[in-house]
Amino acid sequence: MNVIDRVKAQFESLGIKKIEVAEWGEEGKPLIIYCSPFTLGEKRNLFKGAKNDDLGVLVDVIVLKAKDAEGNKIFKLDDKLTLLNNADANVITKVATEMLSGVSYEEAEKK
Repeated sequence: MNVIDRVKAQFESLGIKKIEVAEWGEEGKPLIIYCSPFTLGEKRNLFKGAKNDDLGVLVDVIVLKAKDAEGNKIFKLDDKLTLLNNADANVITKVATEMLSGVSYEEAEKK
């Protein structure tokens, strides 16, 4: 296997990340958000034009990548203003940071 094939295989091995958000759950169960790994292309598009203090990009991360167990997007573009103005900033930050962090090498090894 050549190097580029190993690069692609490693990326594909990362799989889907599962994020539990207790604050957004119901009936005592956390909301489960599923997120595929970010590509550099996706990150480039997200951060293009964003200023260092533009925290709105955290909402963009969630709107772009948050999916349910069936792979359907949880949020629409229409939800962006609500997430920016009527959501707990600490939860937004926690979820977006976890989405951006990817899967650790140790987690990937367990798969």
